[in-house]
Amino acid sequence: MRKLLTGLTALPIIAAITPAAVIALTAPTSPPAMASAACTRRADPDLPTPRQFRARDGTRLQYYAYPAESNKVAILIHGSVFPGPSMHALATSLHDAGVTVYVPDIRGHGGSGRAGDIGYVGQLDDDLADFVRALEPSKDGGSRTLVGFSAGAGFALRFAGGPYGELFDRYLFLSPILPGSPTLRPSSGGWVNVSIPRVVTITSLDRLGIHWFDGVAVISYAVSPQLSAFVTSSYSYRLMANFGAGSQYETYLRTIRRPAAVFVGDMDEQERSDQFAPLFQRLGVDIPVTIVSGMRHADMIYAPAARQAVVRAVTQQQE
Repeated sequence: MRKLLTGLTALPIIAAITPAAVIALTAPTSPPAMASAACTRRADPDLPTPRQFRARDGTRLQYYAYPAESNKVAILIHGSVFPGPSMHALATSLHDAGVTVYVPDIRGHGGSGRAGDIGYVGQLDDDLADFVRALEPSKDGGSRTLVGFSAGAGFALRFAGGPYGELFDRYLFLSPILPGSPTLRPSSGGWVNVSIPRVVTITSLDRLGIHWFDGVAVISYAVSPQLSAFVTSSYSYRLMANFGAGSQYETYLRTIRRPAAVFVGDMDEQERSDQFAPLFQRLGVDIPVTIVSGMRHADMIYAPAARQAVVRAVTQQQE
């Protein structure tokens, strides 16, 4: 009996030996830097002083505040790699239009948590719920809009269709990344390199209750080495699985309970903008799609014309 128990105890270790070899030999390599990403500004001299709030696990997470004398509130979620300051131009435009804006560094980015990793899949959802509850209550007649960009838009979509979805009154998805959908170009147009062997192996181990490798990097991004001190250039399995809509994007789209809209540029190098409306029609979801002329992916948070389109959407939605 003792030998049997010893053998049963050793099974998870034996089962993980070959997967461990696969994981060790299949680290994702960084794709060539994308020119459009290289143009993303690092910071601005008028960036607000970062603040902190305490999440439920006790970690202090960082955010930026743009207060206005208004009952209109928008929380902006940055895209992959770049932290909260990458949303400064859009935050400023919204603030100038009378909207109080908050921009968190999503855990794993910037000044929040350890770079490129989180504690468990779903922690980012919990963090955002904690952040909303840590803010001052909305003024009478006020409302909150969650605005996500790129992977951050995918995460906002996940949040909207999840258990915390009713914490916001409205959602705005800017160039949302929907993995595996007809809207996404292969490898996001060269932006990502995913180690498929690592993802498949870790997913299989997770189904067996083995989570030893969830913190291993499975995806690298096309950013230049010059930006390495400012960005999070690779994600662990659990961060990749949480920061975005993931393979369950159809489920989240169908379970959104608040008004939502999509904005995407017609020249987006990572996505096929003309495929969003057909996808939504097939899924039977009522989410309007606005295609902004002359805009590439990052233009949706930087180009003045795109920012003004977002401002109009947010302020009109909140009337």
